[in-house]
Amino acid sequence: MIGGSLLGALCLAAAVAALACYAWLVIRRPRLIRLFTGLGLFLTGLALFQGPSILAQTEGDLNVRLAVVALIAAVAVQIAAALRTRPSWTGEERRAAVGPPA
Repeated sequence: MIGGSLLGALCLAAAVAALACYAWLVIRRPRLIRLFTGLGLFLTGLALFQGPSILAQTEGDLNVRLAVVALIAAVAVQIAAALRTRPSWTGEERRAAVGPPA
């Protein structure tokens, strides 16, 4: 398993990446809805700042390590989802119709 100090460093790196990505999204698209849709990324980043402290207090318990790794993975997935490129909405519905046509 990953050493405690390496996992602590990964926590801090993921936390900084999460907060930087959130700030980038808010600056790039300053809308109120962006603040709320990226809030999970922001809060997960804040939680990861506590990772090294929690790892030190629990002396590297396996369950705690797995939870920290899951948080780091969540940040990676959220950053990938936040930065993916999507076409702008033109007002036209792009989803397929569900059910019989009217």
